[in-house]
Amino acid sequence: MQSIHAISFRVIQLLNERDWSAYKLALECGLPHSTLSNIILGKCKSCNFDTILNICRGFRIQPVEFMSSDMFFLENLDDND
Repeated sequence: MQSIHAISFRVIQLLNERDWSAYKLALECGLPHSTLSNIILGKCKSCNFDTILNICRGFRIQPVEFMSSDMFFLENLDDND
């Protein structure tokens, strides 16, 4: 799985756990809704760490909690196109 898809799936997972909309998360983390939508839809080619930090702040979680998913194990990630 490409890393951007893992990030997308993790954001969706956390949104579902909290019963939040993408719009609510955008408000909470201070990112433009369009940026967050592109991340969720997997349309971004990459997502920098500052953006992930903002998402974590929006969810009020630590980055390690965001990354605590099997999706982020190296053997599950493939960044080849």
